[in-house]
Amino acid sequence: MAKAKKQNQKPTKKNSPSRDEYTVALEDLRSQFGVFGEGLGYVSDKMDEVNSRLANVETELEFVKNELGIIRHNQVTRDEFRLLETRVVRLERAK
Repeated sequence: MAKAKKQNQKPTKKNSPSRDEYTVALEDLRSQFGVFGEGLGYVSDKMDEVNSRLANVETELEFVKNELGIIRHNQVTRDEFRLLETRVVRLERAK
């Protein structure tokens, strides 16, 4: 019966300061989580900006690749240049 009475008793003043300490600690944690959440939001916004810029760079790079392919296709190789050069020399001699 003595044990049952101890369990039904309200918290004494001894327990109250420790409960207050826990409350203060929890409020501090909540505050820190709020600050962390704000920082995380900022990082998320920056990542969106970076992703947008990267998408633009990828588009421009694809354009440059296509242009380079066209340039390479139209480029005269060294062998073709030598052949053309010899033809020009022959034509000049024929005059």
